[in-house]
This record gives sequence, C-alpha cells and structure tokens, in this order.
Amino acid sequence: MNARFSGKEIADFCHFLAREYGLCFAPTRYSFVENRIGPLLNAFCCQTPAELLHKAKTDLALRVELLNTLTTNETWFFRHPQHFLILKNHVLRELVEYKRKIDNKQLSIWSAGCSTGAETYSLLFAVLDCINPAEFNIQITGSDISSDALKTARIACYNKHDLRITGQEVLHKYFIEKPDDTWQIKQEILKYTKFELLNLLKSWPARTFDIIFCRNTMIYFDNASKTSLTQRFLSALNPGGYFFTSANETIHMNDDADLKKLFIENEIIYQRSSVKIEHQVLKFATPSDLLRALNLLQNHGFEYHLEKIHQAHNLAPTRAIYLNRRDIEKVKELFALNAIKLGNSGTAGQ
Repeated sequence: MNARFSGKEIADFCHFLAREYGLCFAPTRYSFVENRIGPLLNAFCCQTPAELLHKAKTDLALRVELLNTLTTNETWFFRHPQHFLILKNHVLRELVEYKRKIDNKQLSIWSAGCSTGAETYSLLFAVLDCINPAEFNIQITGSDISSDALKTARIACYNKHDLRITGQEVLHKYFIEKPDDTWQIKQEILKYTKFELLNLLKSWPARTFDIIFCRNTMIYFDNASKTSLTQRFLSALNPGGYFFTSANETIHMNDDADLKKLFIENEIIYQRSSVKIEHQVLKFATPSDLLRALNLLQNHGFEYHLEKIHQAHNLAPTRAIYLNRRDIEKVKELFALNAIKLGNSGTAGQ
C-alpha cells in the first residue's frame, strides 16, 4: 500500500513532535506515525500533517488527542522489580534514617512519565511497606503527557495483565477485587498520590523531591534533550536524593557533576551529592585488586561509587571506591578474606 504523504511531510511532522513534545520517531517508524494520525486528519477535517499541526496550536482538544494517539502507555506494576527491592532495602532505609536525624517528616517522590499509574502506585506500595504514614507526610506525584493515561491512573482500577507480576500479598493488602475481574486500589491510600499533566520539555513547577523515577521515558528523546533533562532532574532532587532510570537510558555526566553513580544489587542508580553521608575512601594497591573488589561488592549487594583519584605511581589504580562508613568494617573483612590489598584510605563527606 502506498504512503498517503511524502517522506518530507512526515519527516517535518516528526521533527515538530520532537521539538515541541520530546516525542522522537526514527524514519523507520514514520509509517507508524502516518497510520496513527490518519483518523485524526479525518476527525478534525485536515488534509495534511502540516494542517493538523497548524490547527493543533490553537485547538486544545486536537492537541490532547494527538498526544494520546502517539504515546505508548504499555506498563505494569513493579516493572523491573529489582528497582523496587533497592528502593525498599537501601534507599528508603537511608532516607528514613537521615530524616529522623534532622527531624524532617516530609517524603516526596516523583514518577515522571507515569503512564497509567502502575509505577506511581508501585512506589506507593513500596513506601507503605517500609514507612509508617502516621510518622511521615508522604506525597507521590505521577506526571505524564497523555491525558488518557492520567485518567486511567486516577481511576486506579487495573486488570490482570497490568498486575501480572504482582504478588498475592500485595493484591490483598492494597487492592479490592471487583466482580468484573479487575482490582481497585483501596480508597484510603489514594490520598498519598496525585497526578498531573506535564510535558517534560516545558517548564516544571518549582519544587524538589527525595526520589525521582524516570524510566522508559527518555527513550523518546534525542541526546540533547536527555542531557538537558538530566540536569533538570538533578536540580529537582533534594540534596542526597536518588534518581532511577532504565538500564537502556544510562545517563552521561561530567566528572564534576553533582550526581553520583551508585552500584547497588547489580544495578546502577544515581544520587545527588549531599553533606549528610560520610563515606570511607578505599584505595587499592593494584588495578587487579580494584577489579576484584568491585566484583565482590556487586555480588554482596554493597552500595558504592567510583571516583577518579591522583595516581600514586604508574602501576597504581586511577580510581578509588567510596563506601558508606556504616559498611566499612564488613567490607574490609570481606576484602581481607579474599586477599585484596588496600592502599591508603580516608573519609569524605558526600
């Protein structure tokens, strides 16, 4: 079947989507775009993609329909479950300990690109499993560019496909089963969440968060937008706050960036620097010792990050490991058992 429009018409249309909304479609997906906008052209009496865009600038209903048509909202509860284990076993424990110490009872989390709400509610369940809501003021915000997706999120009712990897314990703790074989999230816990329509490439409300999840969202963006968004997410994190992104969306930072890469449970997450945690710096006698140490830390689930250091001599490692000081004795014992040789070390604030 022949294409209805020229390659240039669809290319110009896709360039506009990328520039205005951050929706990037490679040339191999131009036919997908053309097929998706076909019904809109008819519904809004437009002859060409350019005419559709022109009308969308002043017609809010068309603009909403356009974004809903072109965004993919396939998601499910506890997608990439390892992130939620890290959240419960490491991140929330660290944050709660710190907030109790400074008498801060606010816990704010952002699910950016939340789609139909599965990620936002998965975050809520993880938080409620770890934190007494009577002790902390919990606020989890889900945002998305699709109004249809947000409508589903606010209704908070899901089918078995959405819940396909959700355990029975979570289902019966946080949901009510309905006669039509769907599951409704209990009304009393919805107060900890809110949803908003937001284009990540446009302006954001002035606020900060302790944790930001932005997963399977930046795949739509070009590299320049990803770099810009990373910096904006960093600015929206409280000192010591954590940023989760997908494995295929690993971000690139300058060496002097205020964002630390952490290796936890064989996953990479990020943390904004803060003076709140004192770290022990471990240096190693040889690059081989450093490599073996990294393998041991990953295999045993310790949180750490790497830093460039001044090379003591030509054969010495150019990196050192920063560890939370609470773990230092266990790690040193582990290294000793495996005959890993350390160099001089010290402490540092993060």
